[in-house]
Amino acid sequence: MITTISLFFLFLLLGVPISFVILAASGIGIWEAGSNLVILAQQMFAGMNNYTMLAVPFFIISGDIAAKGDTSQRLIDVINAFMGRLRGGLGIATIITCVFFGAITGSSMATVVAVGGLMLPKLLERKYPRSLSLGIIASAGTIGVMIPPSVPMVMICLAMGTSVGEQFTAGFVPGFLLAGAFCVYTWFFAKKNNIPLEPKVSWGEKFKILKKSFFSLMFPVIVLGGIYSGLTTPTEAAVVSVFYVMLVELFINRSLTLREMYKIVSKSVVDAAALTMTIATAQVFVWYMTTEKIPEMLYNFLISNVSSGFILLILLAVLFLIVGCFTNVVTVVIILGPILLGALNYFGVDLIHFGIIAVLMSQIGFLTPPFGLCLFVTMKTARSSMAEVVKAAMPFLIIMLLMCILFILVPQISTFLPDLIYGG
Repeated sequence: MITTISLFFLFLLLGVPISFVILAASGIGIWEAGSNLVILAQQMFAGMNNYTMLAVPFFIISGDIAAKGDTSQRLIDVINAFMGRLRGGLGIATIITCVFFGAITGSSMATVVAVGGLMLPKLLERKYPRSLSLGIIASAGTIGVMIPPSVPMVMICLAMGTSVGEQFTAGFVPGFLLAGAFCVYTWFFAKKNNIPLEPKVSWGEKFKILKKSFFSLMFPVIVLGGIYSGLTTPTEAAVVSVFYVMLVELFINRSLTLREMYKIVSKSVVDAAALTMTIATAQVFVWYMTTEKIPEMLYNFLISNVSSGFILLILLAVLFLIVGCFTNVVTVVIILGPILLGALNYFGVDLIHFGIIAVLMSQIGFLTPPFGLCLFVTMKTARSSMAEVVKAAMPFLIIMLLMCILFILVPQISTFLPDLIYGG
């Protein structure tokens, strides 16, 4: 057991892809225990043999197509037309665009690239301080994974055995609260520093922009409407999202050719395969840990030393904060979630609420050095140093940590809508 854990962290520090880290550590542990290595293949197949998992590759494909097409520009045009006259309106419009575009793509990194590449030059041109502009792009890009449809949420649901529909529903209120907090901070900053207002847009021009962007705006409406109306499962909605965005970008926006579409889908399939591999190997690791009675030992330790569900969530949030500096928090939740299930149930922690905390800590992990992925993407997009991006993101990171404490203290923020719609 000690050898397995030691190798796990050694491979991780050496930069080995996480799925191979998990597989190697699990394989050595199973071999040391004297079990048949055929279990590796059996458990990997069991980890992938899930209908809901099909939603992951399809959401990734549709998100990548939207990111490479004109969807991001259309969203920016609409939101800026209506929000631009606020103090700090262009910054607020950028945050709201990141929210909607992140919800469409399910990818924080794609959001930073697509929205950041378009909006960063405009923010700087309109005399927004570079620090604020970088902070907005890096931080707001993470919010999309909280607002459905969200690939990390699907993966957490697979690990915890919870409803994807309920988890999606739970993300709305926390996601919009977080976006609202970012907008309020941007408004105060712009007012304090007297950032100029945007030119006024007439109602006639707003109507033209809305009309031009109608089909792009309908993307999340169709996908989420299908899920919540009961017409489609999350997996079926993911398939619909691919065909819908293909039709929009090929025949309405006409932003992509068939050759470009083929290249995007090819890359997306590889990315989706990497995520699927992570889930499959995590199943092997969970099986090994279960046979070694680790969940039982952890359960006994936690109920003996932790006094409440609140304390447990605080401890897990701290753990995820530390882990998020080095790897993807969602991957850690996929591994630890099933092991922690007994303790979470013992303390009466709602698993949907736990999922929201895990997603928020994943967002924070995208911004924490030295391996925050959104930091790297923003550095590349803005041609900035890590120190500059980290400093710029710090006020937003503090807001996210405060919101995490709020969500832990008031679980109803996460559970109100699922209870209302699905019955608590």
